[in-house]
Amino acid sequence: MSMMGEAQAQVDALLLEQGAFAPLELLLATGRLLYSDYEAWRRGEVARLDEVLMGRHEAVREELEQAAAYARALGLAEQPQELLVPDDSGSGSGAARISADERLAALIATRYVTARSAPQMDLFFDNPVAALVNGLTQSIAALDAHEAARRLNRLYWQEPNHPDLPAFDRLLAGLERLGRPIADCGEELEFITAVAPEAWRLLGARARDLLVPLWRHLAEALGATPYSPHTPMLHASYAWGEAQGWAEVAASVLEEPQWWCHVPLAVRLIESGLRRRRRGEALVAWFQLCWHAPERVAEALEVLKFPELQALWERFLEWEDGLFEGTGGSAPGPADFPAWMLLEEPALARRVPQELPAGESAGEERYRWVHRWIAAREAGRAAEEMTLRKTLKERQPALFAKLLQAVEKDSG
Repeated sequence: MSMMGEAQAQVDALLLEQGAFAPLELLLATGRLLYSDYEAWRRGEVARLDEVLMGRHEAVREELEQAAAYARALGLAEQPQELLVPDDSGSGSGAARISADERLAALIATRYVTARSAPQMDLFFDNPVAALVNGLTQSIAALDAHEAARRLNRLYWQEPNHPDLPAFDRLLAGLERLGRPIADCGEELEFITAVAPEAWRLLGARARDLLVPLWRHLAEALGATPYSPHTPMLHASYAWGEAQGWAEVAASVLEEPQWWCHVPLAVRLIESGLRRRRRGEALVAWFQLCWHAPERVAEALEVLKFPELQALWERFLEWEDGLFEGTGGSAPGPADFPAWMLLEEPALARRVPQELPAGESAGEERYRWVHRWIAAREAGRAAEEMTLRKTLKERQPALFAKLLQAVEKDSG
């Protein structure tokens, strides 16, 4: 998938989830910006947001330019997005410091919405009800329950038929839940899931300021609750993922005995690695999925929606369709992807272990042969290298043909 295609896919996903597109959300979604770093910037612990962006600023700017161009082509209206650094009271004051690169700063401080969602600015500022609603949303996003309740009471008195009063009631209820222990994690999960669309609709880009603390609260309450296939979302790894706590996602999955037997846990671990740009970690989890649930690979790709992983898989399928013809032996399948990946990128063997926790399936065995072959070749152990080549030729000729291509490429 081209860079432009990747940008379009990400914009489409954010529009579907949030009803609007903000380049800041794209940075979070693609792993360019960790939510913990964003929070540190919001607290004033980081001078400029671009200091914690992953990758060259030029590359980040190009990605955002392409996404913005696509948003404009969809007919979305461009709005400034006010990003404030909170003061000691938590209410927010002072212009956010984003980047010394004016174009990059302008891109990040922008939001794209449907034309019908864009307010008429002159009417907006002259309308006392609209101003009151704006202040209410700011109070909720700042987690100021007292001020939010005060403003909501005024809205009830001033505009008793306002259509969003029930939704604001639920958002305020969410704020109040943060101050109480969670008695029923299942009920809490249902509440957050139900209130999230209303938060995105009413709070816009600042919905995450409310939702992340709610998801964290649930994740901490779930704690060491063991994973159950019957309630896959009632596990800390799910709540941490919704809270953008990707390191915590990995930790909670890896604490689960035989996590590789559960597809949702494997998918969460893959996403955690990709979000943190830990490619080796993500691939190791993907390998486990290929070995233990090969029939679920297509489903996992659809859930993850990471262009790089999709592109790798498409290359594997092209090899599978084209190279296998006439090689003999059993047809390669998803379980052979890990071995193929090592032959596609031999340097990867230095970043992924030879022995992975699981079983003794044929795919795992072939992965170990290829891993050992790469190590023997690099170390100059010719006899061991030839033995492994012979074994692979006898057991999986298609992978042996791929090995010969790798040797030819290396020699060239």
